[in-house]
Parts: sequence; C-alpha cells; structure tokens
Amino acid sequence: MAAKTGQIGELVRTLGAQLKDAFSSSAKTVDADNGAYTPRSMVVAKVSRNAVAELVNQARNHPQRGNLASANPAYVALAELTELVGRPGLALGLRSETGEIGFLDLDMDPDEAALKGGAYLDRRQNRNLWRQLKNLSAMKVDRTMLSPARPVRSPEDMELTEDTVEEDENR
Repeated sequence: MAAKTGQIGELVRTLGAQLKDAFSSSAKTVDADNGAYTPRSMVVAKVSRNAVAELVNQARNHPQRGNLASANPAYVALAELTELVGRPGLALGLRSETGEIGFLDLDMDPDEAALKGGAYLDRRQNRNLWRQLKNLSAMKVDRTMLSPARPVRSPEDMELTEDTVEEDENR
C-alpha cells in the first residue's frame, strides 16, 4: 500500500469524524420523554440518509449542484445550503486524489483554485458543510412528511358507524 505522507492520518481523521457524526445523529433520534426511538424520527432519519446517499452516488460521476425543484430532499437541502453559505457555485464532487466526496466551489476564481490546488474547500469547511447538509436534509424530510391520516371511508361505512353510535347511546 503506497501512501503519501499524511494520507493515513487524513483517513483516520475522516473516519473519526464519520463515527462522531453517526453517534451524534443516532442520539438525536431518541425521544427525550421516555428514552425510546420514535417511529417518526426513525423514518425521517432513514429517508434523509437515503436521500443524501443518492446525492453522493450521483456526485461520484460528476459534480452535483442543489436544486430547489427536486423531489430529492438532499438536492433541496444542498440548494438551501448554497443560499445559506452564500456560495452560488457550491457543489458536491469526487476528489480524484483521495477518492472522497467533498464540497467544491465551481465559481471559484481559476487563479485562486490553482493556488489552493483545486476548487475543493478545506477540510474544516467541508466537515461543517456536511453536518449542515445532513441537518437540512433531515429538516426538509420532516417538514414534507405527512402525519398519519384518517382512513378514507365510503358513505355506507359512515352510515353503519352512525347507526352503531346511536344504538350504543340508547343502551
């Protein structure tokens, strides 16, 4: 295994940050009242993780920008993050040197990108943006997810229900 100086340390820091994020996100899905996982929070977390995973898989092929009109909450979250951070060229892309998905600024000045070694953001900014993207994606899923609805009943069922209620009241 040929490794450049610092690559192993960088890999350890990346894995450590991913573990830390996984532990903190699993702690957020616990209901504070009774210490149990709520079904809604588990579904929101799962849908959010799947949406971000789809975004990451697409970013392996070519850089992905956010899209407010997308059905995928991760793309919407990325568009909101772009507005929040104030970088209109913010995108996710594959860093070919390390093989990791990271944030890059597609609108970065070419001279500045040449000085930095590419349009990718530094590790600290990248980590902060990942956390914000995951949080925004989960909030977007939670906002758009419908609550359980009453079952739709036919008019015949409603008449039967009203009759049984009247019979119970007469007893």
